[in-house]
Parts: sequence; C-alpha cells; structure tokens
Amino acid sequence: MSRGRPGALFWPAAAGLALAGALIAHDAGRLNSATMDEPFHALAGAEYAISGTYFANLEHPPLAKLLAGVSLRLAGARAPRIPRPFSMRTAEQPRPWAFSGDPLAPDDLFAAARRPFYGLFFLLVVVVAAAVRHWGGDLAGLSAAALIAFEPTHLGHAAVVHTDVAASLGFFGTIALALLAIEKRSFPLWAATGAVLGATLAAKFSAVLLVPVVAAIALAAALSDRRTARREGRAPDGRPLRGLLVSGALAAAVLLGCYAAAMRSMSRDDAESAVRIYLGSRAVPAATVERIAALSRGLPPAGHYAAGLAGVEAQNRTGGGVNYLRGRLSTDGFWDYFFVAFGVKSSVGLLAILFLGLAALLSGRVRLDLTISALLFPALYLFASGMATSYNIGIRHMLPAVPLLVASAVLVVVRAVTPRAAAAILLLGATAQAAEVFRVHPHEISFFNVLAGGPEEGAAWLNDSNLDWGQDLRRLQATLRERGEEASTTVAYFGGAEPAAVVPRSRLFDPARPDVPPGLYAVSSFLLCCGPETLRLHGDAAAAAGLARLRRAVLERGEPVGRVGYSIQLFRFSGGKEPAR
Repeated sequence: MSRGRPGALFWPAAAGLALAGALIAHDAGRLNSATMDEPFHALAGAEYAISGTYFANLEHPPLAKLLAGVSLRLAGARAPRIPRPFSMRTAEQPRPWAFSGDPLAPDDLFAAARRPFYGLFFLLVVVVAAAVRHWGGDLAGLSAAALIAFEPTHLGHAAVVHTDVAASLGFFGTIALALLAIEKRSFPLWAATGAVLGATLAAKFSAVLLVPVVAAIALAAALSDRRTARREGRAPDGRPLRGLLVSGALAAAVLLGCYAAAMRSMSRDDAESAVRIYLGSRAVPAATVERIAALSRGLPPAGHYAAGLAGVEAQNRTGGGVNYLRGRLSTDGFWDYFFVAFGVKSSVGLLAILFLGLAALLSGRVRLDLTISALLFPALYLFASGMATSYNIGIRHMLPAVPLLVASAVLVVVRAVTPRAAAAILLLGATAQAAEVFRVHPHEISFFNVLAGGPEEGAAWLNDSNLDWGQDLRRLQATLRERGEEASTTVAYFGGAEPAAVVPRSRLFDPARPDVPPGLYAVSSFLLCCGPETLRLHGDAAAAAGLARLRRAVLERGEPVGRVGYSIQLFRFSGGKEPAR
C-alpha cells in the first residue's frame, strides 16, 4: 500500500470535487418537484423533530428523516396535526400537510427538507477520497472521489429527501473504519465502526446486511492473526473479536438512541398502538404482531425498529408494487433486475474501469487481500440479496454498492499497471463519466448511459425511480406557459407533487370519463408503463380502467409533440370536441 503524506493539493482537490458534486445535485434539485416519497418523508421528519412522536412512516428508520426534520424546524415548518388516539383517518396526511402553505410555501418546505442531503453527499465524496487515498495513494483517492462526485444516481438522489445517500455513506464508512481498526489494532476505531454502523442501521433497513459483513471482516482478521501467531510462536491477541463486541454494543446504543430521539415525547401506549396499526396494514402474522408489541411495551425504540423490519419483510414476501423491466411487468420481481439496472444506469466511464479491474483480478495481475475483499464482496452480497426481492423500483436500492465497487476497482487498477497508465485510465474514465452526466444535467434521476440509448430510451428499459419519480412537474408548468398552452392541457401525473397547485390552469386527467377527448395531454411516463396495473393492484379498478383508456389512446392516436425532462411526455389528440373545464 502507498501511505505517503498526501500532496499539498490532495485535500483541496478532494474537497473541490465534493463541493462540485453537491452543487450539481443542488442545481438539479432546485427545480425538481416533490418526488413520489418526499411528502411522506418530510412529514415524518417534521413529526420526529418537532413533536417527538413516531406515528408516521415506520417502514423506514428515522435518521435521514430526522435530519430533514431538523432542517424543517429551523426553517419554521410546523409539525403535522395528529389527534389522539392515533388513526390514519384523523391524522393529517402528507400531501395536505406539505402543500397547505402553512407556514411554508411548498417549494420552500421541500428546499429546506433537502438541505441535509447535499451535505451527506459532500461527506461521502470526502470519506471515499480519504479512505482510498490511505489504501492506494493520492491518485487512487482523487480518482475514486471524482467517480463518486459525478456518479449520476448519487447526484440524482442527493437532491431528494430519502434514505439512499445516507445508506451509501454509512455502508462505506462502516467498512472503511472496520478495516482501519484492524490495521491500527485500535479499540477506539472499533467503537467508531460501531457508531457508524448504528447510524447506518438507523438510516435504512437494508443496513442489516452490514452486520454479518462487519462480523466477517473481524473474523477474517482474527483467523489471519491466529495463523501468524502460530508461525511466530505467540498467542493470538484476540483484538479483532473483542473489537467486534465493542462495535456491536455501540451500534445497538446508537441505533436505539436515534429511535429514542425521534419518539422522545411518545408514551409507551402510543408506541405500541403505532406498532400495531403499522403491522396490521402490512398483513404481518398475528403471532409476530404480539411478539413485537410485547417488545414495544418493554423498550419502545426496539419495538419500532422490529416493526419496521417485519413490515419490510412482509412487503417483500407479498409484493409491494408493479415492477417493470424491459417491457415486462411483474409483482414478484425479477432476479436480474438490479444487474440490468446497474448496467444501463451507470456511466460508460465507470463500467469501463470496473471491467478493467475485474480483468486484472481474473488474470492474476492483482491478488485479493483483505482490503479489496472487504470492499468487493459486500457489494456483490448486496446485489445477490436483490435477486430475491419482489420490490424492484429503482437502482437506488443498490446505491451503497457503488462506492464499494468504485474503491475496489480503482485500487486494482493502480496496483495492476504503472502509475502513468493508471492515471491515464482513471482520468479517461472519470472524464467520460462527467461528460455523460453534464449531457443530461439537470435530469440525473433519469440518467441512462449511451450504450442504453441515453435517457431518451430509458422508458424502454426501466421506470419508477429510475426515470419517472414525479420530478418534472414544475418544469412542465414552465414549458406549458412558454407554449401558451397551460389552460388547454390535460395533465396525467405520477409523483409526490400536487398538479392542482403547480399547474392550476390545466385540467387534471379524469379516469372516470368514458372517453379520451382531443387536445394536448401531458402524461407521466410511469403511468404509460405501469399505471393501470398499479392502480388495479391497489384495488382501484375504476381508475385503472381510465388509465388503460388513456394508454390505448396514446398508442392508437396520440401524436408525440414533445417532452418535459425525460419523465413527462406531451401528446396531441386531434378531432372531435375538446373537454370543457
């Protein structure tokens, strides 16, 4: 490993790359409408940070939402109104809360909620730069930082109130700290590993996969030390396993502490009631509900975490929505979904570096050591876990794998070839990626690489949060006003924003109508691919039939006349009489 002192420009360059990435994400998010989940996460964050209760959104851990809630509280937002006893019927719902204008206008509300996530992305780039530099030198550190700073899926989701960027930072930070703790034989570093692991568990439920990863890293180090001790005729020091115990204790404390902070003003009875209501909505078996309710009575933060895990497991077992892959629809998921999604949603520059790294490993030019193994195999583990899920709605669920793959590939490349060749390869790959991103900016959520046909062909591959998460409604408003057709357009929208507030002069598509009258229509891409099937799955047969009529009309007589971003398409239907407002 190269561990020389960093060059004088290393830290300014790393910070500059991180700032550039955060500014690009901010510029993209500046005109984004509320995406599908953002009203839910923003409302939940405001509840946790302002009210100190945790009735909303048990299906996600609290940390990322709590950060958004603190930012909302500082901006002057109010908590949602939640009468007691709690019920979904009487509680204020996310969209009325977010779009009431009381006291923040919707644009200001979502801008405030998103602010912490630009900071998390900045921190991710800096952490990757520092760790990879430690393992492979300045060139490796800056190359990895550039590949993350301009990685399109990270950029797109750093501008959204969600859990994915926080999970990406937590996965990488936990593994990097565990490796450093082993190298330095440091219990304080094991404690730091545990703290970051606990925070990651409090950010996303898929972080449970980190627990066996950290245990495997510690066990591998312990076995290696045992073999070395046998050769040297000494007793093994046992530090990795003792460090693992320290890490586990700190992780549990931080995880439960995050939940406790979010529900600090919640009574035990209210906590148990929230658990029962949530688990009942997910059709969790009655015996499981009773066990988790008992846990909630004894330790409410643990009950909430267990309830969230059980709800996610039930959703994965029964199916949570309609999945789309290359023209196919399924409620059971696709085993190859995340592999295909990664192939078409990653830049060609990054794919080339990953291919060269893999070739160097398979050819034997570089051998696996603990560092590369600890980065590479957890990423593969994440993809393997995705093969069994029934809920394929976006490559964002594999986001934590990307920094791990980037770091391992960069390290392999710098070890496999001369420094000059490595610099040329990594610079070319990072430059190609940046060029692809700048070509689609500010539409990074809808990014598809040039091999897949770019975002113009994205709907042929994938949808949902890969392409259309509802982010372009505000851009639609600007487009329609520029065309002078806002009042004569019918809008069929999928996402988290409120069309009646954003495009108030336009008609909203009425699925109850028996026909599709002529005129200009703005239609969300997701509705064309999966709208009728999604509504039918959720029991709204009438609305499903209306969207099916719209889709048939688009296929049979819709003339494409433009698009807004890559998620909203404009069609004109001619003939007959346009609908009255």
